[in-house]
Amino acid sequence: MLEKINGSRYVEMLNSGIKNLELHRSELNDLNVFPVPDGDTGTNMVMTLRYGYEAVKNKSGSLSELSGHFASSAVFGARGNSGVIVSQFFKGISEAFLGAEEADSRLFSEALEKGVAYAYASVARPVEGTMLTVAGDASRALSAALPLSDIDKAVEVYLSAARVSLENTPNLLPVLKKANVVDSGGSGIVCFFEGVQKYLQGEPIEAQKEDTVKEYIDLSLFNKDTVFDYGYCVEGLIQLRFEPSELDLDRLKKELSTKGGSVVASVEEDKLKLHVHTASLGKLFEFCQGYGEFLTVKIDNMTVQNMQKEKEKKESQKFLYSSDPEDAEFSVVAVATNSEMQQKLFEMGADVVIMSDIAPSSQDFMDAFKLTKAKKILVFPNSSNSILTSMQAGSLYKNAGVTVLNCRSLAECYATLSVMDFGRDIEEAVSLANDTISNIRQVSIHRAVKESTFGSRHIAKNDFFSLSEKKVLEVGDTLENVTVSTVKSVLRGRECGVITIFYGKDIADEYIASISDKIGDLDELIEIAAVSTAETAYDITLIFE
Repeated sequence: MLEKINGSRYVEMLNSGIKNLELHRSELNDLNVFPVPDGDTGTNMVMTLRYGYEAVKNKSGSLSELSGHFASSAVFGARGNSGVIVSQFFKGISEAFLGAEEADSRLFSEALEKGVAYAYASVARPVEGTMLTVAGDASRALSAALPLSDIDKAVEVYLSAARVSLENTPNLLPVLKKANVVDSGGSGIVCFFEGVQKYLQGEPIEAQKEDTVKEYIDLSLFNKDTVFDYGYCVEGLIQLRFEPSELDLDRLKKELSTKGGSVVASVEEDKLKLHVHTASLGKLFEFCQGYGEFLTVKIDNMTVQNMQKEKEKKESQKFLYSSDPEDAEFSVVAVATNSEMQQKLFEMGADVVIMSDIAPSSQDFMDAFKLTKAKKILVFPNSSNSILTSMQAGSLYKNAGVTVLNCRSLAECYATLSVMDFGRDIEEAVSLANDTISNIRQVSIHRAVKESTFGSRHIAKNDFFSLSEKKVLEVGDTLENVTVSTVKSVLRGRECGVITIFYGKDIADEYIASISDKIGDLDELIEIAAVSTAETAYDITLIFE
């Protein structure tokens, strides 16, 4: 039994909690309230807390010092709404530990209560039935159970109450009840403290193994006109056909150097290991077979490798920005999930575009703010999951005034940038942006990855369905039929001058052209535009203006 925790114990408890959370990351991500693969709660919580842990894993100090370092780093590394909330939870805990060398169960309880207060304060409109509720119910149960003799009992009480609260989340949040799931953030709280309990019980948790994925090479980079600049990298293991003592290794290396460069050769028992860069495989193999036969051989085209690296470097540019920004009343920071949309938003006027296929961290936003060199910054988070993160970054950034728009999609950002006058002052830009976003109607069309029921609407697996403000509009077995019937439905209750179709990379341009023609037949006065997003997160998004 652990009566008190000091700084090093606290770090070990954090590590065990994070490891357990990571083991359940996919389960948390899969707790979607809609039948589309959009969950990232587990990923955001893990990455946020892992960022905090990296700051303290090799440090020593008091409970006050280490909890403070962890919380501060987690705040900067926070990703998504769940990441922001959980980072503030631990910031509150660190405030309660301020000045303390160690904590007993009472101070531990007080810290968890303060953590809940900070978490609630981080959300403009707290919603019950979420991780806030689970953490709050658990901390109140622990406080009511005091006094307790040790930390083990405190965690046991907290965790027991958290599990009960988690099971009750569908009764507090109708959208969870409809989808027949519990809250994913609340599940994350439970998983984390289950890891803490395992540490206290002496049960080690194996670190999550990273997925091994075969390296992808874009073979289209190399064609008949490509200049073969770099040659081949050859690694091999040769079974010698004579005794190793008979081999003159220095002479072998010298002769290999006439066939190529970067020569490395060594003898292991009766086998020869070698590494050579060469432009002529035939001459190299013919020479090597004079010594024995290849047991293993690995050959890489280094020209292709170099071109692939250059492509990946270009595509993975996190920040797209001008190195010599013009003087302006304000600067615009936006978020894109791929290089194609990053380039489009930049060309439309965004000064810095963050590319991230997951929710950017608070630090990512702050780094982007620095690149603007502006005194006023307007932010397009482009995801409901990044609004809280960008707001937290804005509050931390002291070199400029930061305004975060309630922009929840790339489509809304695209529509707003299309009409924005960058020569006006920021107040007018914010007013125009808010008017544009509030006056457009956005409908997304997805393919269901699982069977589900919403109200009276049944959605079978692989059905297409349209979604607007978390309401299902149309359901059908083809993307084209659902798109056209959705437009019909929306136009019955709304005047519209422009419809923009944003479509993912798996949909052919010709297919979108066919859909556009059918939409045009509904009303010849409506202007129809199509924008390829290179996205895979949704099939189609329609913007009605």
